[in-house]
Amino acid sequence: MTSNNRVADVMQLAVERPFGFIDYEPRDVPGFTSDIAQVFKCSENQTESLLAAVDNVAEDQHFNVRRETVEESTSGTKGKQYPKKIRVTVSPA
Repeated sequence: MTSNNRVADVMQLAVERPFGFIDYEPRDVPGFTSDIAQVFKCSENQTESLLAAVDNVAEDQHFNVRRETVEESTSGTKGKQYPKKIRVTVSPA
């Protein structure tokens, strides 16, 4: 399923009720996966499509997509990099 198929799902849920989820930047760090699939009550394999759909909805003037940094990116032991943790809220404009 492509992100275009999920855009309507994201818009519909935002209209029904504003929703939020956790995202990470960068998104490709193993062990740090957004919880957006749980919000939509679907399989984790839909995570990337849902995130892409939210990115698309962010460009629509009828919706507000707010991104608030919860934790900054940090360096861990042995040079491991931890991604920035972001709280994303999607609501109608």
